[in-house]
Amino acid sequence: MITKMLRGGLVASFLLAAAGAAIAQGKTAAPAAAPRQDPRVATRLDSLSYRYTLTSDNDYKLIPIQTGDGARTQLVYVNSNTESFGALEIREVLAPTMLLATPVSQAIATRLLAENERAKLGAFRTVAVRSGPNAGKQLVLFAVQIPADSDAETLRLAIRSAILFADRIEKEYTGKDDY
Repeated sequence: MITKMLRGGLVASFLLAAAGAAIAQGKTAAPAAAPRQDPRVATRLDSLSYRYTLTSDNDYKLIPIQTGDGARTQLVYVNSNTESFGALEIREVLAPTMLLATPVSQAIATRLLAENERAKLGAFRTVAVRSGPNAGKQLVLFAVQIPADSDAETLRLAIRSAILFADRIEKEYTGKDDY
């Protein structure tokens, strides 16, 4: 009985797929929607006097901001795209820290977790780079998630948190100011 039901379900699935293909035949597929610039971000960044450019994904790339000591700068991105979690619309503020040719070592991972404990807003994460000249490498970045409709002060605090944590770890581990 179960086998007969499964077989019937497979046949029905096949027929639905074939019907969908027949309906779509002769029509060109709609191109994927291009990422759009979120004007809420521009409004808040402008009110804070942050200078920025737009990436090819319409994310906001802030002109590197001086860190506390004035001798160093830090690059920060504010995503236009948002994610949903239940009723929450969430935006990320990201600051690259270092690019590693190998997976993160246990010592660095332990250090990043300790920094996460200190962070009031945001946390470190690693991302495998999948394409481009850095494909196969690991990017360590500091990420802050905030409500997408946050006010300018909340955005400023998220940017500040990202700057301070990312730059401190970059300086500690690389001694450079690449980001």
